[in-house]
Amino acid sequence: MAKRKATESEPLPTKKPTKSVSETTISICIPSTVISSKNAYNLQQITNIIYQIAKACTIYKVAEIIVFDVPQSNNDKEDDKSTVVVGSKVKFVEDEPEKTLANPSKKSNVNGDKVSPSLLVASLLQFFITPPYLVKTMFSSHLNSKFKNILPKFTYAFKLPKITTLPFMQNNQVYKDFKEGMIIPRETPLMKKKNKKTKSDHKITVSKYVNIGEKEALKLDIKREIPIYSRVTVDLKNKTVVSPLQAYGVVGHKAAFGYHVRMASEFNKIFTQSPISDGYSSTIYVNCDDYFGNNNKISELDNLSTFKEATGNVLMVLGNYKDLQAGFKADTSNVFENIDSVAHLFDSKLNIPDGCRIEDAILISLAKVIE
Repeated sequence: MAKRKATESEPLPTKKPTKSVSETTISICIPSTVISSKNAYNLQQITNIIYQIAKACTIYKVAEIIVFDVPQSNNDKEDDKSTVVVGSKVKFVEDEPEKTLANPSKKSNVNGDKVSPSLLVASLLQFFITPPYLVKTMFSSHLNSKFKNILPKFTYAFKLPKITTLPFMQNNQVYKDFKEGMIIPRETPLMKKKNKKTKSDHKITVSKYVNIGEKEALKLDIKREIPIYSRVTVDLKNKTVVSPLQAYGVVGHKAAFGYHVRMASEFNKIFTQSPISDGYSSTIYVNCDDYFGNNNKISELDNLSTFKEATGNVLMVLGNYKDLQAGFKADTSNVFENIDSVAHLFDSKLNIPDGCRIEDAILISLAKVIE
């Protein structure tokens, strides 16, 4: 057996996590209508809804959250309810009094301009599992043009308490040895040009420096540099990068810290863009966001068997059946050829009390599935 070189030292011991990955993984799919005008009247209510979902998903170690973008035409009538006409007066939601007075002919928009409901939901879900010192970088418009107007949407999110069931908490104090960070570029070196010092035109694409929320960036003790703006888990003692699984014992799909968040603009992408190579082993439908029991009269749902046990990689789809059916019908791909109803995509249904909101249904369903 070859001897270790004298220059290479043994890695320092680190704390071992007490949490572990379950053999059964849970993915949930929620519709963008979770923050429609019938469910939330302003940004503060939207934030609280998503905060409740994030807490439930970290408690039950959900591996993935899919945000399905429900076709906008399906919600036009609901969006009109954000204004209430009383005689000749028009009352708007309380969040935007100055706009309504200046231009009462415009409809109030709780989501703000240029931010789609699905993007807002996905961004808030990601915000709640992101360390505060990484928020501005992760949601920078320089990295993703879609984030141009997203930071102001975190106004109320910044004020909420930190979720207490994140991977590093109640986990043998692993936070002392491991921390989430982001690779950042070093300052571009100055070059002398015609008696003037100017920055080099060379763009830095890789680096050994990582932002871990301290005053100074940490220089990693690694041989190969890492692409800048990569989210990493850092071993503080050995100044190296490790997997979230090694650090915390639990991990979301695609090696995500907490849960993995993705958006599905078309219904087929809920299934075809799964991060699991073999796909989901079973799909469960949970009827919610149905406040008047309209879905109880749908025969396709009666034919679904009742959920019994979760095994493998489970996908749980929550929402109003009509919204899901509208998204299914609007899908222009050939993935669902010869399938005439969205109900045929589900293996079983999970029964919960009637009239539940989506955020409440998530907590109830997870408690039933993970017993």
